[in-house]
Amino acid sequence: MLIRRLFVAFLAVGVWLPAVASAEQLPRDPNNTYGKLDNGVKYIVRKNQNPPGRVTLYLHVKTGALNETDQQNGLAHFLEHLAFNGSKHYPPGTLVPHLNKLGMQFGADTNAHTNQHETVYKLNMPDNKPETVADALTIFADYAGGLLLNADEIDKERKVILEESRARKSAQERLQKQWRRLMFPDMKVSRHDVIGDESQIAAFPKAEFDDYWNTWYRPENLTLIVVGDIEPSDIEKAARKHLGELAPRGPARKPGKTGIEPGKNPPDKPRAIVLSDPEQVMAQVQMLCIRPGRKPMTTFADFRFNEIENMGTWIVSRRLREMVNAGTAKFRGAGVSVGSMEHDAITPRALAMGEPADWNAMLEQVIVEIHRACEHGFTKGELELAQKELLANARRAVQTEKTLSASALVNRFSSAVGQDEPILSAAQNLELLERILKDVSVDEVQMVFSENYKTPNYSYSLMMPEPKDGEALPSEKDVLAAAAEAWSRKVEPPTKSAGNEQLLSKLPAGGDVAEKRVDAQLEITTAKLSNGVIVHHRFMDYKKDSVLVSLTMPGGSIEETDENRGASEVASIILNRPATSRLSSTQITDILTGKNVNVRGGVGSDTLTISITGSPADLETGFQLAYALLTDAKLEQAAYDNWYMSRLRQIEQMEKTPQGHMTKLMARTVYGADVRFTPLTAEQVEKMKPDTGLKWFQRIVATRPMEVAVVGEIQADAALALCAKYLGALPQRSAGFDCLDKLRKIERGSGPYKADAVFESVTPKATALGGFLGCDDANVADRRKLQLVSRILSDRMVKRIREEEQLVYSIGCSSQAAQVIPDTGMIIAIAPTDPQNGAKLADTVIEMMRAFAKDGPTPEELATAKKQTATRLETTMKEPSWWHNQLGDMIYRKHELDELRDLPRVFETFTAKDLQTTAAKYMTDERMIRFVVTPESLKGAPADNAAPAKKKPAATAG
Repeated sequence: MLIRRLFVAFLAVGVWLPAVASAEQLPRDPNNTYGKLDNGVKYIVRKNQNPPGRVTLYLHVKTGALNETDQQNGLAHFLEHLAFNGSKHYPPGTLVPHLNKLGMQFGADTNAHTNQHETVYKLNMPDNKPETVADALTIFADYAGGLLLNADEIDKERKVILEESRARKSAQERLQKQWRRLMFPDMKVSRHDVIGDESQIAAFPKAEFDDYWNTWYRPENLTLIVVGDIEPSDIEKAARKHLGELAPRGPARKPGKTGIEPGKNPPDKPRAIVLSDPEQVMAQVQMLCIRPGRKPMTTFADFRFNEIENMGTWIVSRRLREMVNAGTAKFRGAGVSVGSMEHDAITPRALAMGEPADWNAMLEQVIVEIHRACEHGFTKGELELAQKELLANARRAVQTEKTLSASALVNRFSSAVGQDEPILSAAQNLELLERILKDVSVDEVQMVFSENYKTPNYSYSLMMPEPKDGEALPSEKDVLAAAAEAWSRKVEPPTKSAGNEQLLSKLPAGGDVAEKRVDAQLEITTAKLSNGVIVHHRFMDYKKDSVLVSLTMPGGSIEETDENRGASEVASIILNRPATSRLSSTQITDILTGKNVNVRGGVGSDTLTISITGSPADLETGFQLAYALLTDAKLEQAAYDNWYMSRLRQIEQMEKTPQGHMTKLMARTVYGADVRFTPLTAEQVEKMKPDTGLKWFQRIVATRPMEVAVVGEIQADAALALCAKYLGALPQRSAGFDCLDKLRKIERGSGPYKADAVFESVTPKATALGGFLGCDDANVADRRKLQLVSRILSDRMVKRIREEEQLVYSIGCSSQAAQVIPDTGMIIAIAPTDPQNGAKLADTVIEMMRAFAKDGPTPEELATAKKQTATRLETTMKEPSWWHNQLGDMIYRKHELDELRDLPRVFETFTAKDLQTTAAKYMTDERMIRFVVTPESLKGAPADNAAPAKKKPAATAG
């Protein structure tokens, strides 16, 4: 449903609002074809030529974890996996290879998801031929009515499901599970959490799968959604043929409920929940109340209420963000939202993250702002900002909808089906919104917000690190007392008013276009401005009302030393929270509100990049902000303080995860312990100051070469005029794009690069990496061959490591060419696994790569990889983002336009011998990489997905 939701919410009960046509039903998008087969299967079809010659199909099944019985906890999700493991037309082990041969990729083009109320199967087909559509519908018909549910396949998939459960394990996952069980005690919504109960997963009998599938996969629960370069009438005929004969296989049951009964279960009274985990490093404070549920949004009155509710939560969240920007907040981030619990209840809530020692102050500040909104409401200026933002997004949606991708549309339609809501077009959404904004008042917004948030009966939750020796967690009484104290405070009315500042006090004089050449074949214009700035432009209206701009300059952590390590990160703060000597970050945010443009950037290993993205109509505003930052940037103390505290906690967190230790092993071996590529330490962070980052930023942007890419719906003359006006006004640029080349080296010993790490953890999850040093980015031929090699190895690994040996939930091989430092490219595979299987996983990956280097691909594998690559490139090369990525640093990376002329055809020229020879060139013993990171607490323990934690998180509820 095209409704811009800042937070999920529905029609309120018992709130007075000005009279509206409450019975007026919301319209449906007239661009879609809707229908129902005789057996009850519904369908939604949309003709869409983005991309041309393709079609995307979803099968939405209206059932999820809430429909499981007590003996089926996790079975809905398990069944989704089994849909790929054997059916009437595709025996076990044949479906994925069949789709691969068509040019599809497992995961990217064929996938599914399950949540508590739905299961959705997804197919992005490689063409729109009738036989291809028939193939997809045959697969869907098998999912709904032809699954084999073979006992052997069930047993094989158990370990894959358990590995998926393992991959999700973390401090946050443990805390969230405990919180749900304490927040909603003995209720289905907390017990049936989709992934399910691991002991049940290990033992589900076939009969339970048959029961669930026969009960819930019935025609009236199915909706076919098709978006693509097709004729709706053809899809209707094909749907009748392939899905029209589906019939119920068992009696229907009443859908499962969450178990929540607002005012009764859980009890409507103040509560506190205090949780801790040894691997949690930040404090999370949450307050939540439970209100009566709401029906799906189907009328104009529902829609109006939703938008008014959104305005209130948007304004309060913005106030909290402004406190962070001003340095007055004790939290690092906070916001308010209204959620829905499957229509059984709504949950107005607030969430804040920050330092554990500040939990009390964070809770107090959030309560005070909610209290202020309830008591005094909002200012006219705040409401005007909210309205500007809503309208700007709605108006742009009308422009962009014309060229939205099929995948974006089908996702939107599926979401609406899952919520039982009508699908609105962008134009309908805008028309409704404009009606609402004509007469909405600050009083109405306050009234709705207060109805949601003004209650004494909150559940307050505190998630904390496990106390260290001599420390103690706050008690539930402490939390309730702190909340009561905060609510008792007198609050003053808000004072914010709309500003009228301009980004620039004076527009720059600008420069000129000194040189220009056009590549007619590739439709690329390359120009040089009078100050030396290089600009590449390509007009593309494949995505309407969209332009991508990037400014790239040499500079970054490659220049750092032990004394200033981290300066690039501090400099990046300027681009992530823009401010100037004239304007604070809050003022800039206000100026940009209602503008469809975004300016962000960062300083990486060897580039400082500023990106400007948005509508052509607002692009000049983005250029003005970029110019202001390049000439007058300020690094606010509050922004630095936020980075400082967050970065220290991130470093602490990385010590508790296998990813953090894997990064250290990579730095120590492949990068020769070079300080520039070693993860930041707390000591290095302590050395940083705001001025360090500002001077680092100013040094890079002063006169370094600049390469600009402008791609999208803007003509060359207009694009070059903007660049000349703002970027041409900058000081003269150096022509030396090779200015960092002397730094592109590391001192590294010879391989192989093998290392293991053991770290203390209560999470039963190891991570293994296997592979070899790969090619450099400049070696275009080898880079492309290794892309095919990695594609073939990915399919092999899914088949052997995932399906046959069940060592992982997900795995793939990736080839990463070296750009910053020569000879640091890699072709690797990395995945989490059982701690007892870490070494086996790494060794299996390396063994498979060596086998490829020895024997190469089979003819069938090569043909499949070429088809997959061609299918992907035929789509991605139509996207402005692809061209933008190619042009953004083309000169800096020493690439030529000629490299783009033979795509995607060049991949067809590679032979099996080419791939085998190239793999053998890189996959040698001295280039091998092998890392295994294992949690200490499970060393020597049996391989068990449900291995006990070293320390159990504490939990109290009152």
